[in-house]
Amino acid sequence: MTSQPVALVPGALYAVGDAAPNDGRLSWAAPGTSAFEPVNAFLLVEEGHALLIDPGVAAHENALLAQLGEIIGPETELSVFCTRFEGDCVTALGPVIRDFNVVSIFGGGVSNPFDFFEDVSPQEQIRTDHHIEILRKKAGDTIEVGPGRRVDLRSTSLRVLTTFWLYDERTGTLFTSDFFGYEGLDHADRSDLVRSTTPDTFDHDAAARRLFTKIDWLLFADPAPFVEELDRLFATYDIRTIAPGHGRIIVGSDTVRSYYELTRELLLTWGRTRSSREVSVHG
Repeated sequence: MTSQPVALVPGALYAVGDAAPNDGRLSWAAPGTSAFEPVNAFLLVEEGHALLIDPGVAAHENALLAQLGEIIGPETELSVFCTRFEGDCVTALGPVIRDFNVVSIFGGGVSNPFDFFEDVSPQEQIRTDHHIEILRKKAGDTIEVGPGRRVDLRSTSLRVLTTFWLYDERTGTLFTSDFFGYEGLDHADRSDLVRSTTPDTFDHDAAARRLFTKIDWLLFADPAPFVEELDRLFATYDIRTIAPGHGRIIVGSDTVRSYYELTRELLLTWGRTRSSREVSVHG
């Protein structure tokens, strides 16, 4: 059964993509913290236009194309934004270009020799094969979704390679790429993809393993600048949904606030104040 799109804000914002077994083959996922790991793409829709954030992995190509076909038609002008040029964000991009009316592809920053493009790289190959230029954006820029609707681009230090987050004012959604992915799924059908209530208690060790498995260098860093960065971001925007590329989607102002506070606590508790030997992020 093909995974279905999840309407976060009907008519305006959808989570698309699928889930993968968390069986040790996912480099970013902490083994043993969940049975399945959602790999999320997000589709913003506005008056005959749409913006797809992170097409995702080639293994989910069929599910992604079917879901997009349920929401938009071949006449819809579709733009694509890649928060990171890594394989888990872009390897399904080619089929999207093939099957839909892709008019623009955006990425953040400048061309980086460490960016991962796989089948859709480098930029010259996309230009040659698909006659579409990758347009680079910088922090503080905006991208138009459709008439009267734009998303803001934010750079982040909470990353490995160049990564940008986006904020959509209409839906109050912060798109956080490979950060804030605190929970996986017990089953593959994505029926409980949305986390709309705060857990009674947080398993701080499991949360730390999920946070630091990929971005493990944070364990050795002074956490203060990163906490200040988060504080500024959450003071600037009315964030009602956190939409990570991996993990469950966090919905509702109170729930968002609780996961923001959890993140502050983990950064301050595990960042440099503990020996790296005290936390085993890889299980």
